[in-house]
Amino acid sequence: MTNEFDKFVEDVDDSLCVVCFDALEEELNNKKPESRECLAKLTSQDARCPLFVTWNLKNGDDEDLRGCIGTLEPTSLNNLKKYARMSAFQDSRFPPIRSKEIQNLICKLSLLHSYEECKDYLDWEIGKHGLVVEFDSNGFSYSATYLPEVALEHNMSKEYAVEQLIRKSGYRGRVTDDLLSKLRVTRYQSKKVKMDYNHYLSHISTQ
Repeated sequence: MTNEFDKFVEDVDDSLCVVCFDALEEELNNKKPESRECLAKLTSQDARCPLFVTWNLKNGDDEDLRGCIGTLEPTSLNNLKKYARMSAFQDSRFPPIRSKEIQNLICKLSLLHSYEECKDYLDWEIGKHGLVVEFDSNGFSYSATYLPEVALEHNMSKEYAVEQLIRKSGYRGRVTDDLLSKLRVTRYQSKKVKMDYNHYLSHISTQ
């Protein structure tokens, strides 16, 4: 199971995060929209992929999550600004990002690729693969995903990660061996790039 973006993945670098910061500057500070070469190159080739935009706020040596929204459906990279705004202003877990926070923000962009069906629910590698878990129970359909870094960052075993994904899907029944054997599990990889605001300012000053 592949998508067209797989052949473009090596062309991606952190310059795409510039597009995400542009979206915030346009929304909060009325910055004039800019055309970015990095985005134009990929969109001219109709590169499409599932993606997630994450905003973190610097807190000393740590980072606090401020928003993360994306899509598991392949989408044109022309929609990158849309998801950057949604992540910043529409993640229901957090208040909208404010202008005074921009200077302390870090943008993380995950572009998903190399989708493969797993032989079973343990057929994946921690730190390398993200997971999509799907199943049906009592007439209801359930699904949930973890990006590749989640299991690693939270020290999850494969078994625990899958169980937590089942819970994330909204399922509240018992997690039995029979249920685990019937899971439809897809693994994928993620091209991750990141940029903080100071790097963003340096980047646009050379344009």
